Amino acid sequence: MGWIAQGTGAIIASNVILTAGHVIYDKGQGGYLSKVQIYQANTNGTKGATSIASVTGLVPNGDWVSKDNASPNNYPLGADDLGLIVINNNKGLNTGWMGMTSNLSLNQAISLAGFPVDHRDQMWGMSGNVSQIKNSLFSYINISMYPGQSGSPVFNTGNNIVGINVAEASYLNPNPNGDNNKVPSSLASQYPNYGVQLTASNINWIQNNVPALKSTALYRVYNPNNGEHLYTKSLYETTTLSKTGWNYEGVNSQQPATGNAVYRLYNPNSGEHFYTTSSFERDSLVKAGWHYEQIAFYSDTAKHTPIYRLFNTNAKGKQISHFYTSSSAERDSLVKIGWRYEQISWYGL
Repeated sequence: MGWIAQGTGAIIASNVILTAGHVIYDKGQGGYLSKVQIYQANTNGTKGATSIASVTGLVPNGDWVSKDNASPNNYPLGADDLGLIVINNNKGLNTGWMGMTSNLSLNQAISLAGFPVDHRDQMWGMSGNVSQIKNSLFSYINISMYPGQSGSPVFNTGNNIVGINVAEASYLNPNPNGDNNKVPSSLASQYPNYGVQLTASNINWIQNNVPALKSTALYRVYNPNNGEHLYTKSLYETTTLSKTGWNYEGVNSQQPATGNAVYRLYNPNSGEHFYTTSSFERDSLVKAGWHYEQIAFYSDTAKHTPIYRLFNTNAKGKQISHFYTSSSAERDSLVKIGWRYEQISWYGL
């Protein structure tokens, strides 16, 4: 007959869902899941009516598998209880996805969102604070949870995932809620629930299994003849320009391997390059005579590091009119001498 279970996950790439390892592998229940159905939440938080994708891969963390195999009848505290579900389409390109961070501290404000089975296909969100951090586990005493929320993302105030919800506290009999295994909400503060922190090593494990999440260095080179800064992820282009008189200024930012496309255009009259995530702005410039070159790189959908765009109101002729920087100090200094701050052009990691 087998068994049926419910869990939660969060999209972290175009076709990858991050969840708890025990959601997809449980030695006590026979190991790997034999069938998985993926449902997307509606805008009102209810579960979608039909499955949105087929599963092409289940990747539990090896540390979780080995510890669960050694102790299949008990939850192995301290295990890196993480798992990845690979789906057969790029649903994430429609929904977007959350970023990840290893930054976590005691008393930090966190939130959790998932699908507890006692709320009948309704997403449930809670907020609280980190009460303890020990190895890769952290706990939160003022956030309640219930089965079905395993694999829920735990995220910070910037909506970046800091961990994955994995284990609820056990309550001694009898339980006034009628379930001897669950903590009543009135006593939640005395019995912490647990998450696995996305430590640097855990994020590295995720990136090794999801190559699209590996970052790309964005290089900045400067043309002393016309004052232009060029931004490229191509080391070949960087070294070639350096040999022809451009000055290499270092890594401007780290960009994701996928995300929102940043288009690069070239003005044949001034020699300037322009960068935008707006297809409307791209097409408008092409109509005005600019040459569309390529997708230069990708902007971080989690909006970690803003890259500011400024315009030189005094530029004339072939003078370069736009400048891009991740430094707010550099932005403000240019504004003071007459440059106009336009907008955030793209986001780095």
